[in-house]
Amino acid sequence: MEHSTNASGSGQEETVVSPTGHSEEFAQQRVSNPTKEAWVLDSLKKRRTEFLHKQQIRAFVGTWNVNGKAPPADLGQLTAWLGFVPDNEVELEKLPELVVLGFQELDVRAEAFVYNNSVKDMEWTEAVERSMGGAKQKLVKVASKQLIGMFIMVYVRTDMVDVVTDVKMASVGCGIMGMVGNKGAVAVRLTFRDTPMCFVCAHLAHDGAQVERRNAQFHDLSRRLTFAGSAADADPLTPSADVVGSGATEADRMHSVFDHSYVVWFGDLNYRLAIDTGDMDEILARGEHRSLLGLDQLQIVRMNKQAFAGFEEGHIDFAPTYKYIVGTSEYDARRRPAWCDRVLWWTRPGCEDGVQSEAYESVDSVCTSDHKPVRAQLGLDVWRVDVEQRRAVFLEVLRELDRYENECIPTANVEATTVDFGDVYFGRAVRRQLRVGNSGQVPLEYGFVATPNRAAVAPGWLRISPEHGMLLPGQHVDVELVISVDERTSAPLSTRQEDLDDILVLHLTRGRDYFIQVHGAYQVSVYGMSLDVLVHCKGAVRNMTRADFEQCLRSGQFSVPRSMWLLIDFLSRYGVDRGLTLFNYSGDSVLGRRIREWLDTDQPLDPGTIL
Repeated sequence: MEHSTNASGSGQEETVVSPTGHSEEFAQQRVSNPTKEAWVLDSLKKRRTEFLHKQQIRAFVGTWNVNGKAPPADLGQLTAWLGFVPDNEVELEKLPELVVLGFQELDVRAEAFVYNNSVKDMEWTEAVERSMGGAKQKLVKVASKQLIGMFIMVYVRTDMVDVVTDVKMASVGCGIMGMVGNKGAVAVRLTFRDTPMCFVCAHLAHDGAQVERRNAQFHDLSRRLTFAGSAADADPLTPSADVVGSGATEADRMHSVFDHSYVVWFGDLNYRLAIDTGDMDEILARGEHRSLLGLDQLQIVRMNKQAFAGFEEGHIDFAPTYKYIVGTSEYDARRRPAWCDRVLWWTRPGCEDGVQSEAYESVDSVCTSDHKPVRAQLGLDVWRVDVEQRRAVFLEVLRELDRYENECIPTANVEATTVDFGDVYFGRAVRRQLRVGNSGQVPLEYGFVATPNRAAVAPGWLRISPEHGMLLPGQHVDVELVISVDERTSAPLSTRQEDLDDILVLHLTRGRDYFIQVHGAYQVSVYGMSLDVLVHCKGAVRNMTRADFEQCLRSGQFSVPRSMWLLIDFLSRYGVDRGLTLFNYSGDSVLGRRIREWLDTDQPLDPGTIL
């Protein structure tokens, strides 16, 4: 067996006895939508009794700050702490299924911070196992972990070894410089049947004034204590690893302390009494220690959610566990008594009431340290998952989801999938209407959306009103589509670089997409055409193709655009004799369109018509 200690938390002593076990793979279907995922998981939780079989086990959890002392020569003191060791014949069923023991200040020597030395943990392991008497033959150690003075051991009852799997360990130092292992935690995670649980043995900052530092250390340890990926579900009630996911396997990620159904956090947490009432000695002498619990820093920070929020603790009916004169049950008058040594637990949502406190006490008769050892017996609900039945329930839930979705899918009646605008001229808007109706049984939310190759809903020459809205069953709306070519959008259309063609996407929320083609025939005109192009045009522009424009732009150019010269020439011939009367009348739109037509088709302007 390999042993080592390390001040920073790497290379610590660890011992693993891997119990045999098996894991079964669930259905391969995946639910990727977060909303659907939540609905599926909630449905599984409601039907969990169909595939989960519950059993209650007992877990003995003990914690003791041994103050650097060697194991007591009288092993009866350790036996008294363990509590479950019978005086005569051992009955297997009367032993707890799990035994978890945690020590603090196992080794307080200065060299323990530097040298690897496993003597202390081996010495205490041997003493504990001897004190178990005949019960040792009924228990198997599956894990142990040491970090300087902190040490955790986990035993499993022999008839339960086969159902304990995925045993892993971790340790983190948070003492000197926030890293050294004089303070910190050692932890073991395991899966009992199909229920993952984590046990954390911690030793936090001492001194009554360091409440905030202890709080910070709790949060630091919660973040830094991690375990390699496991095949077990974080929550057997909602087996998300089997039902949903991104495709990554459980082994691809690290699990935190809170990725378990249960977390049992215990040790010398070092929380003290907030103030000295001045009459503590008298209160303790009268056995009225319960009246001091209102001053307990741990209860205060839990209530204020500064640390250990969501954790629970058994009823404290024992005297403060620190600080005693070694070898006695008398308090050291130089220190304010406190409940430093605690056992708390946290349950994952969905596993509420899965932990019950059956006993919680200190052992006053053990006097070899300045701390009294504490023990708790917890009842833990564990589950065995019937994988095939869970798969069957999961598939039923998916079918139910499909049925609901089909009933709730909105449908629309779109009047046309093609909208033809006919001939479109510069500066003249052309309007069309598209009727959209709700033909389904649920409210319909619709909206025109952008396409992958365009950020806008529609090209610049097309306006849509309204772009989005909601229709109740049976309602309809007439969506107005308007094509308007102006100086902002005419340039690529004037040289046939673009056409008035596009596909609009009408999207129904939680429904399908409708594709609507819009088309217009732009009548190329000298109106809206840039001067850089006009100076190259030597004839009618109306029927010029894209190739014609490309050839034209490579040819010579006039000093003045031909269309502009024709207008100026006409005015110089016929407009001068009219004097100012030329500008006394408003324009004639019909005549204006006729003039544009003559210019675009390179026809001579007719004075008889114009004048």
